[in-house]
Amino acid sequence: MMSKSMKNTELPTISSTVDLVGHSYGQITGPGENKAVPPPPVFKPSRGMELIFHNVNLSINKKKILHNVAGIAKPGEMLAVMGPSGSGKTTLLSTIAGRLARETGDVLLNGQPVDKRMRRKICYVLQSDIFFANLTLKETLVYTALLRLPDSMPHKDKMARVDEIVESLDMRKCLNTLIGNVWQRGLSGGEKKRANIACELLTNPTIMLLDEPTSGLDSSTAYSLMTSMKEYTESHNKTVVTTIHQPSSQIFHMFDRLLLLCEGHVAYFGDAHKVVDFFDSIGLPCTPHYNPADFMLEKVKESEEIQNLIIENADARRQTDQWPKELKKLDHKLALTSTPAADSFTKTAEEKVEQNGRPATNGDLVEMKLGNNIRHDSQIIRNADSEISILIPDEMAVKYNKQKDQRWPTSWWTQYQVLTRRNFTQSKARIWSKINLVQSVIIASVVGLLWFQLPRTEDTVSDRLGVIFFTYVYWSFVPMFDAITSFPEERVVINKERSSGAYRLSAYYCAKMTSELPLILVLPTGFTILVFWMAGLNGVVGFFGMWATIMLTSILTQGIGFVIGMTVLDLKLSISTAAIFMLSSMLAGGYYTRNIPFWLDWIKYLSFINYCYHTGVILEFTGAEPFSCLGNHTTAYADCLHDNNLGLNLNGTLYFKSEAVLEQMGITWPLWLYVLVIAVATIIVRLTAYLILRFIRKPH
Repeated sequence: MMSKSMKNTELPTISSTVDLVGHSYGQITGPGENKAVPPPPVFKPSRGMELIFHNVNLSINKKKILHNVAGIAKPGEMLAVMGPSGSGKTTLLSTIAGRLARETGDVLLNGQPVDKRMRRKICYVLQSDIFFANLTLKETLVYTALLRLPDSMPHKDKMARVDEIVESLDMRKCLNTLIGNVWQRGLSGGEKKRANIACELLTNPTIMLLDEPTSGLDSSTAYSLMTSMKEYTESHNKTVVTTIHQPSSQIFHMFDRLLLLCEGHVAYFGDAHKVVDFFDSIGLPCTPHYNPADFMLEKVKESEEIQNLIIENADARRQTDQWPKELKKLDHKLALTSTPAADSFTKTAEEKVEQNGRPATNGDLVEMKLGNNIRHDSQIIRNADSEISILIPDEMAVKYNKQKDQRWPTSWWTQYQVLTRRNFTQSKARIWSKINLVQSVIIASVVGLLWFQLPRTEDTVSDRLGVIFFTYVYWSFVPMFDAITSFPEERVVINKERSSGAYRLSAYYCAKMTSELPLILVLPTGFTILVFWMAGLNGVVGFFGMWATIMLTSILTQGIGFVIGMTVLDLKLSISTAAIFMLSSMLAGGYYTRNIPFWLDWIKYLSFINYCYHTGVILEFTGAEPFSCLGNHTTAYADCLHDNNLGLNLNGTLYFKSEAVLEQMGITWPLWLYVLVIAVATIIVRLTAYLILRFIRKPH
């Protein structure tokens, strides 16, 4: 029902745009002055944000990856980070995004150090296209919008935002196509790249970090994608930093600025169209009509002598007028703001901001100029004495009154609801696949035919025990291995979304547990109905009891699968671990052996199958009709050795009570105690899986 309603939801066309909330400001006049009060300023869309990274150094495992890397990216422009493989491109991008801790250096947005609040203005588009394969593109975008756009934003505006991104990236023709994977046909490589970018653009980020957006694409598709990104960057005034390995000449000429890396060093930073002149000035001319990108990569991969020549000349440019003045003055400005005089000036500036319309907040003052000009982030308010630019957070956040210190974009309940619907849609195709349906029907039919309408005789007791044991074991294997094999794909998606701060882990985990509950119970329900009545087991009460305990077993073993899958990340190793665990539990489960050596007898209490199997045995042999004894004297039941007043049939055959089977097996615990152990184990396993995700498997 959930997925159907979602699929029928059409994306509306754009009916409104997201505007900033304006405030009226008048000019302050003194007593006796008769000056006209000018009309209040009109707020225009944000001017964007300037990204500066300065002298960034980073080491991984004691190996220096980045050496004093610096650069600047401005609104409406695209900065390309290029270099051969292993030069530190992705590492630099992850450092700017805050996913790797730098040793030294600064990363600033409009002069402010990037903190958690400012980091929300940055989106990081990973090189790999990580999605749920069983969702359509439309469902993926809609669920992302519902999760990452604020609760106060009306649903129609969220859908309008989705529609805007779809139009901007030219994705409407593939909206109803599945994402797909290597086993299931879906979106093409270029469409997945656009979908990857679209999911991040939904939150209207100011800074966009793209890691190899053209990786794996043919030249035509790559050009089309980068053309769309260039148009979007200019029309929406975004600041874009993208790593790119070896672009075509057409793509290369789209870039405004270029940062070329060589072994983690800056080999060039400046205007992209001037890089050929730089190489020519150091004695490395480019052949006419040759792709500049190919030429540069060839040179930075040549001999160590050539590499040192390029790096030395790139360092020398830092002292010339060709080096951006923002980077040259950064050290001086940081030193200035740490002095008492600067602190006093900051206080004065804060007071002026408060006088002009709102109280100043920490982090508002980012760049100061002596005199009466105080620089801030985006909007400008003019009066007789000063020009003040006030920091406006995210445009949508302002319009919908979102607190800028709020940690999550939506409430826990919203996240839980959306994630439940999404996970139900994603998991339904996997759990209720045709293969699983056919497999369950065939196995149930075979079991029912092999144990068809068992007569209630002593020699069929072992057959009844066999069908009970097999049923519980089968519905232990299936949910466990489904959880183990499906989790690797899901883990990478969850880590990606957790890294971006899309939702709380608790909301995701609760949503996963509840959304898959009806899914994992349907197949064992049908299996139990078919097998129970074909085998002729113990009546209506026994059926409902067996059904309930099989459901509980399935929930328990799915949780065990989660724990194994989360603990052992290698798929082959996790499957081997699960197989060893299951086979050990089966051997100690009470069916194959009952005479365990006394020094190893404790192992049966660690086998969950021991509790599940004995629960089924109690349900089958409690309150059931008596069993007829064997005709000879080789019986295992004392009631068959003399007249026990249960009555004789026409042939003079004796009967024994069904409860005698429990006595003969040594089952002395009551039914409720076995069920309690299974229930407690289920809670412990599910809680353990959450703690592993929370504290051990944190996203990087």
